[in-house]
Amino acid sequence: MALTEPHKGISLNYEIYGEGPPLLLISGTGHNLEFWSNQLPYFAKRYSSIVFDNRGVGRSTIPTKNYTLADMADDAVNLLDHINVNCAHVMGFSMGGHIAQELAINYPDRVKSLGIHHSWSKNSPRLKKFQETRLHLAKNDQRIALTELSMLALHSSRYYDSNPKEMEAHRSFLLNQSPVNNGWVGQLEACINGDTFDRLNLIDTPTLITCSNLDIIAPPHLSQQIQENIKGSRLHIMEGTGHVSLMESPKIFAHICLDFLSSL
Repeated sequence: MALTEPHKGISLNYEIYGEGPPLLLISGTGHNLEFWSNQLPYFAKRYSSIVFDNRGVGRSTIPTKNYTLADMADDAVNLLDHINVNCAHVMGFSMGGHIAQELAINYPDRVKSLGIHHSWSKNSPRLKKFQETRLHLAKNDQRIALTELSMLALHSSRYYDSNPKEMEAHRSFLLNQSPVNNGWVGQLEACINGDTFDRLNLIDTPTLITCSNLDIIAPPHLSQQIQENIKGSRLHIMEGTGHVSLMESPKIFAHICLDFLSSL
């Protein structure tokens, strides 16, 4: 465990695994750096893999309100500065994928390649309603309902039913180790207000976009919107997994990412 020096009042908890070119991994809403734990055995063999707790979760600073996905991208750049990394491969999952878009748009010289995984560039009506419902639950301290709604949406039905021990572990994390309510509120508000769609054409770095055919949070048409607006980007649609394919099919997801990086 290590902490960055405070930058605009924010310190990030981070860890680095492996050696090689730097690879920055940005987690999704409500999840800490352990979100990437199933990928690290693959990534760390080839890359210096940097994982961290976004503001609002884990051991990083938990501000009370009023921050944006662009602010969270600034946090990530401050982390790169802290560890003396000028340019990195960047991957973000879900909310992390939206943060990664802000990072690539606002700091193009810091991003060697971009991975936008199971994410979106603007809220569809359905996605916005899902996030607003979770925000309402967080604001009203309905932690059990927030956890169960999240669990039902994060995983595909078959995986949920077939892996009771994993589901209980994930449920326990969300109940007991995910952000306090202020962390959920801040991250969800940032997600609801985030919008990079009209700026996607500014991204001029090799880009991989992934999604899953069973994802009900960020279904494939949201990834297709991104792919259509980033010149030269690649889209890979995974089959048979839900939103958190990096948990449901960790080896397949890791190799999709590694094949992309190896092709550059």
